[in-house]
Amino acid sequence: MKCSISLLAGALLAVSFSASAMALDSQEVGYNIEARGARPVVAQLGKAGQFNAVENSIRLGDDNWIALAPKLAGFTAGIKSALSAALIYNPAAVLQALNKGNDLPLNDICTAPPEVQGDTAVTSFRQRATRALSTVRVGDLSAPRDACIAALKG
Repeated sequence: MKCSISLLAGALLAVSFSASAMALDSQEVGYNIEARGARPVVAQLGKAGQFNAVENSIRLGDDNWIALAPKLAGFTAGIKSALSAALIYNPAAVLQALNKGNDLPLNDICTAPPEVQGDTAVTSFRQRATRALSTVRVGDLSAPRDACIAALKG
């Protein structure tokens, strides 16, 4: 009996480690959002401890996660912060996400994220984001690009 309980506990532990080790798939999350709505998907990601991984993927400029960000942004301020940080790494994807007629105010994204603190760090972030944004040459993104640059300088 003691041996079977140990085996069962080991099996459960192995399953939980393999489930948490699986990489999140933005496409799968997107399908789940379409099928079930964003609120239950966000709750499930939070309960599984995976929402930080989503925010980090956005923060690092992953195109697919940035595209999902507008659907997730209403449930946590961390998404807006991650989009702000992503301006440096993937400004075109962030501008496309902002340009899709959603509820993401440009001024909430085109600013230094809250984790960037201190005058020097904020100034550095603004300069780096402005430099990155100035490389975006896609025609339909020129208006949000210019507005974002103006907000950063404001």
